[in-house]
Amino acid sequence: MDSTSKFVKLLSRGECVPTHLFVPHLFCEKYASAIPLTVKLIIRNGYEIWVDFDKENERFIGLGYLFSHFSLIGGQALVFEYIGGFNFKVSIFGLDGSEIEYPNIVHHLQTCRPRNISLYDGGWSFASYLNCEQEVVDEVVVPRSFLEVVGHLVPDKLELLVSSGLHVVGLFNRKDRKISGFASICNMLGVSKLNRFNALVLKYVLGNTFHVSCFDCSMTETAVYPLPTEYAESLNGNSIAFEILVQPFHMLPYCHGVDVSVDFNFVREWWNRVHYITAYKDERCWSLQIRKRRDWKRTTIHKGWITFRDDMQLSVGDVCVFRWKNDTVHNFDLDIVRAVTHVE
Repeated sequence: MDSTSKFVKLLSRGECVPTHLFVPHLFCEKYASAIPLTVKLIIRNGYEIWVDFDKENERFIGLGYLFSHFSLIGGQALVFEYIGGFNFKVSIFGLDGSEIEYPNIVHHLQTCRPRNISLYDGGWSFASYLNCEQEVVDEVVVPRSFLEVVGHLVPDKLELLVSSGLHVVGLFNRKDRKISGFASICNMLGVSKLNRFNALVLKYVLGNTFHVSCFDCSMTETAVYPLPTEYAESLNGNSIAFEILVQPFHMLPYCHGVDVSVDFNFVREWWNRVHYITAYKDERCWSLQIRKRRDWKRTTIHKGWITFRDDMQLSVGDVCVFRWKNDTVHNFDLDIVRAVTHVE
């Protein structure tokens, strides 16, 4: 399963009253086809509950007992990680952003005993929620309740490890309860601050390592890839990453892939065998699946093309221009150059 198959749900008071919970659209777009209609939510203390996955309305149904048993009344957050099959791992974060100390309970239909939580079994996490008012450039504040659990183990010098495998040296200021080092991630991404993300989740896994997960505006985790240094100057000019000339077969009801030309081999090489990119136009965005064929000689836009094509009302001869969006190799600004129609 993709290492970024996670999403965060910040719970409002109203969301803890009904028995359903909406799942981010982008997460559904990426993973819903692989997820069964009934799934098991597994909490770290051994609590398990089966819920229905309503794909059409993009929601889980049947979470009433979960809300009640863990006293979720709003202000908390749930982090869901799809690990394959029927199973989602779920972590619960309290009002201050730290992972809670889980109660000694299991679901009333279970016959097993609660599991003892150990730092050696999954570490311990906290969330930092980002907004436009408070810029995050280099530091995040660590919740007191997180430090009460693991603070005595955290060293002064850290390693921050993001989901793409990027390693950054960080520091822990115990007096101010701050972890610093995020400016290095900003520099590698070519951005001045991390506020293009909505949340960061930091998981301490003993030793000196914190795993850092970054969640976008939909609260779906996104991998963080640094752009090559040789492209830093061109990014500042919002230069072209690649183009698609709309062909007649791209307009078929069941288009099976839109090739990205070898003329744009640089960006193709940075994509994985199965990769997702996001195209932005004004206030709208589209998630497009990139697939590399088995011989690695063809790179195509696969899932998402038809919706994108119809939304943009593309015609044969139009050119879709994907420009670097000043951050990573999978986010692009979009321009459409319409085909010229000659009238006799």
